[in-house]
Amino acid sequence: MKNKTDQKRVGFHSIVSILENNPHKIKKLFLPFTRNDKRINDLIKIADDNRIAYEHSKKIKQEPEAIIKNESYLNFSDLKKYLEINGEETLAILVLDNIIDPRNLGACIRSAAVTDVDAVIINKHHCAPINEVAHAVSAGGAEYVRIFHVSNLVNCIKHLKKMNIFVYGLSEHAYKEYTECDFSKNSAVIMGSEEFGIRNKTLEKCDSLVKLANNKDFKSFNVSVATGIILSEISRQRKC
Repeated sequence: MKNKTDQKRVGFHSIVSILENNPHKIKKLFLPFTRNDKRINDLIKIADDNRIAYEHSKKIKQEPEAIIKNESYLNFSDLKKYLEINGEETLAILVLDNIIDPRNLGACIRSAAVTDVDAVIINKHHCAPINEVAHAVSAGGAEYVRIFHVSNLVNCIKHLKKMNIFVYGLSEHAYKEYTECDFSKNSAVIMGSEEFGIRNKTLEKCDSLVKLANNKDFKSFNVSVATGIILSEISRQRKC
């Protein structure tokens, strides 16, 4: 699958992560014309080490910019192969459904990278694209995690269950608290948007619904904050 929009990447974190993990993606690299400090020199060294040409631009004031090639994203077929190959491992998977704001999407991916999630599944028809904004907010995390784009999330969830992965849906209306869950086993956690949450068709396929807060008067976290909280708990349990 090709993403033909927003092929610019901006910022040190974003570009360094591409240079360190997928330097072949970069078509052109532009550096601030007037900047000469350790951070820019370190970036230049990484570019040189990877034989990536660059040029200085007077149009750029502080942050470097890169034009990247059209990205080929992993799809449902790739996910199936990944699960088959790693069937003996205990997996933690983040599923994003209905995340419309690219900033929230990027922040969720960043949390996934920090907590060493095995895979991120994005419902491509009901989520923002991984564009310039999402990539920048992820602080380069999008280059560190396996991200699969699927067009039919319901079928995807069915397959996760078939592979013995327990599917949790995060909902403020749930009765069970996330700290009561056993995330040491194969687990997938589905996150939805702040305004609408997880779509009903997706909720119906979850094995269990869980919540984060007990506050009766106010219990709605920002989705990226909620993602960080539950992924941190998954990470903690997996290390026990």
